[in-house]
Formats: sequence, C-alpha cells, structure tokens
Amino acid sequence: MTDNQFREMMDKVTKCVNGIQVLRTDVTEIKTDVAELKTDVAEIKIDVAILKTDVAELKAGQTRLEKGLETTNRALDTLAGESIRVKSRVEILEERIN
Repeated sequence: MTDNQFREMMDKVTKCVNGIQVLRTDVTEIKTDVAELKTDVAEIKIDVAILKTDVAELKAGQTRLEKGLETTNRALDTLAGESIRVKSRVEILEERIN
C-alpha cells in the first residue's frame, strides 16, 4: 500500500468516525426529544381528563338550567293565563258598572 493510499484510507476512516460521532450526538438529541414528547403527552392526557370532567360538570349545569327554564316557562304560561282571566273579569266588572 502506498503512502497516498494509506492517507486516503485514513481520511476516509476519520470521516467515518466523525460521521459516527455526529450520529451519536443526533441519536442522543432524538432520545432527549422523545423523552420530552412523552412528558408532554402525559401532561396533555392529564389536561384532557380535566377537560372531560369540566365538560361533564358543564353538561350537568346546563341540564339544571334547562329544567329551571322549563319551570320558569310553565310559571310564566300560568301567569299569562291568569292575567288574561283577570283582564276578562275586570272588563266584565267594568261593563256591569257602566
């Protein structure tokens, strides 16, 4: 093997070693990123669970409000009916007086 061939071979070995070192650094960074993503996913799952609980509470509150609104509407209907009856009676009494 000539000196030139040996130098070329050593240059290629050096490039390979440098490439492997870069790849190791990249793999380490990727592993760190994956660990961070797993942590983020766990936090998101907790947040989703909290949101589901909040949604359930809001739905229960909405149901209570809808029932209250139904009760109020029935009371208003009754009041409107009574108001019409009272108005009719007042008109009858006014006719009798006149």
